[in-house]
Amino acid sequence: MKCVPAISALAFLSLAACETMTGPVTNGGYNPLLPAGSDNRSAPTMSTTFSAGQFVRATMDNTAFFKTRPNGDTDADKLLTRGSSMKVISTSESYVKVELDSGEVGFVPSVMLEDPNAATQAPTTAPGEYQVYPPLPGNGFDQLLPTLDPAGLPPEGAIPTVIDPDAPSATTPVPPVTPPTDQFPAPVPPVEPKPK
Repeated sequence: MKCVPAISALAFLSLAACETMTGPVTNGGYNPLLPAGSDNRSAPTMSTTFSAGQFVRATMDNTAFFKTRPNGDTDADKLLTRGSSMKVISTSESYVKVELDSGEVGFVPSVMLEDPNAATQAPTTAPGEYQVYPPLPGNGFDQLLPTLDPAGLPPEGAIPTVIDPDAPSATTPVPPVTPPTDQFPAPVPPVEPKPK
C-alpha cells in the first residue's frame, strides 16, 4: 500500500516533465546544415565573396529584405523577386547590406544572393544522357545498355512508356470465350444404413 503514493508521485512528475516538450526545441545543438551523422557541433562558417561596390542579384523569389539588421525571428520588411538587382555596401556575418535599384538600403541574407558575373557550374551530364536508377553495377561503364530500335521503339519485352487503352493490341488476339457445354450431375444425398 505504501508504494502506491510513490508510483502516483512518479507518474505525476513524468507527466509534468512532458509539458516542456510541447514547445519548439531550442539550443539542442542540432544544425540541419551539417551532414547526417556528423558529431561536429560547430556551425559552418560561411565566407561571402561579395565586396563593397559589387552588383549582385536575388537567387530566388521571396528573398527577404530587412530595413534594419534582423535579430532573432524578425519578419522581412519586403520580399524581392528572383533576379532583383542590388549593390553591395558591406558584408557582416550572414547578412549583406545592400542598396536596391530603387535607392532603399537594407540587409539581405547572403545565401539568397549571387554574383551575376560568376561562371556558371558546368552540367554534370551531357545533353542526351540519362541517369540510370538504380545505378548500374560496378562503375556503370562496364555494362552495355540495350540498343534502341532506329524507329524509336523500346527493346523487346520493355514496359511501354505510354499505355493507351484505346490503342489496338500489338500481340495476338485473345480467343473468344465460349459458354461451357458440360453438364454436371446433381450431388447424390448420402445413404443412411438400415437398422438391423
